[in-house]
Amino acid sequence: MVTRRTLLKLAGAGVVLATSQPLLRAQVASLDVIVIGAGLAGLHAARLLEAFGLKVRVLEASKRIGGRIFTLDDVAGKPEAGGNQIGAAYARTVDVTTQLGLKLEPSGRSPLLRDDRLVIHVDGERYDLAEWGNSAANPFAEAFRNLPPDRVLSRVVGPSPLESAAAFRDPKHAKWDVPALNVLREKGFSPAALQLMAVTNGLGDTLAETSLLNLFYAQSNIAEIIKIKGPTQNIVGGNQRLPEAMARSLKGDVLLQRRVVAVDADTRGAVVRTDDGVAHRARFVVCALPLPTMRMIAFTPALPKAHADAVAVAAYGKVTQIHLEVTRPFWGDDGLAPYLWSNGPLERVFPQDSRGDGNPPSVIVWINGAECASWDRLDDAAFGARAIAELEKVYPASKGALRMAKRISWHHNALAGGAWINWAPTQITRFAHAISQPAGRVHFAGEHTGHTLRGMEAAMESGERAATEILARA
Repeated sequence: MVTRRTLLKLAGAGVVLATSQPLLRAQVASLDVIVIGAGLAGLHAARLLEAFGLKVRVLEASKRIGGRIFTLDDVAGKPEAGGNQIGAAYARTVDVTTQLGLKLEPSGRSPLLRDDRLVIHVDGERYDLAEWGNSAANPFAEAFRNLPPDRVLSRVVGPSPLESAAAFRDPKHAKWDVPALNVLREKGFSPAALQLMAVTNGLGDTLAETSLLNLFYAQSNIAEIIKIKGPTQNIVGGNQRLPEAMARSLKGDVLLQRRVVAVDADTRGAVVRTDDGVAHRARFVVCALPLPTMRMIAFTPALPKAHADAVAVAAYGKVTQIHLEVTRPFWGDDGLAPYLWSNGPLERVFPQDSRGDGNPPSVIVWINGAECASWDRLDDAAFGARAIAELEKVYPASKGALRMAKRISWHHNALAGGAWINWAPTQITRFAHAISQPAGRVHFAGEHTGHTLRGMEAAMESGERAATEILARA
């Protein structure tokens, strides 16, 4: 008999699961709750519901556990492709990690990641930070000229007027739910300055598609995090060990490669149908999927209009990562650290130096927003060749010192739709409240429904909220 534990073990090893049709057809027993999605939000909801005696089944469309927590175990140094840091303010995340017997360790701070080591590459010219501050190519006013370019946008729009991170959903702040570009133009920034500020803005493909309110929310999120003193940490062995341990701790089924295609609910309960033809019945449902993924599910009755509109149009972050393994520490040859900000096709490069010893086994090229389009059209061979060739233009000493290891494009992952929710102008006002509200017996979780902090902790908080809603009704 194929057990839940066996399924998880096989999936963790990268084995494509093939389960017999009779077993599939047998999976129709009535449950208390079906959780759709085996990321942090869904798994946390499932664990809490089981703790109160409810019978739960988790359905996951992928062949692995974790969603957008994804440790690249097959890349040197095991870098994180998804959620990569656990702050001291991530109380739920830290608590569950320790409950499950996992170990946390402080994130290594690489000596290569210092402002005085940053390589700035603008319009094909290379600068260090001091040179950039004095360069005629620097389009910023005196107050911003000496900043690393990726910090200018937050300095320009800040400080946040929100009372707390949670206040981003308050209707009184709707006046800020406008394109950031409009406000920056009103402040008198030149087209050249706007172009540089847009390069590494991770909250919209362009500044016109970025909500100023979302920028304030991100700033308030950071302010909330740094109030809690303590190190930024990672889980020993990789952050993906957390969702894997959460799944193993469940009593009920965690079924992989079960894509949900329909959710039918009424006053008596719900039927969740998967693409293998199985109907899973339960009293309640927790849908813990990103909004773009919900487009593949037929909800009956239909979702409330605001929620349905959010599913149809929500913007998620375009992020392309290029993981390159280091075969020779090339930065020792010319003194140029593999720490880059550029308005060229590479945008940003970071050493993956988890040990903090200045000898990273890999580097990551991080591209977001509109620039992803120039990479998306390439096949894997051309992709890696271009990345290495572009790096050699900036770092001539890197020739022959890098090897293509992994390409990650979250916006091309049909089960993610992007790296995180990027609230476009007006979308917070229109949708942020609606998407966390239950629709009959269907409840919703996921980082996009978080009420306070962003990221991993938002996912955990949302799972807790959804479980609490169900427990109040069960």
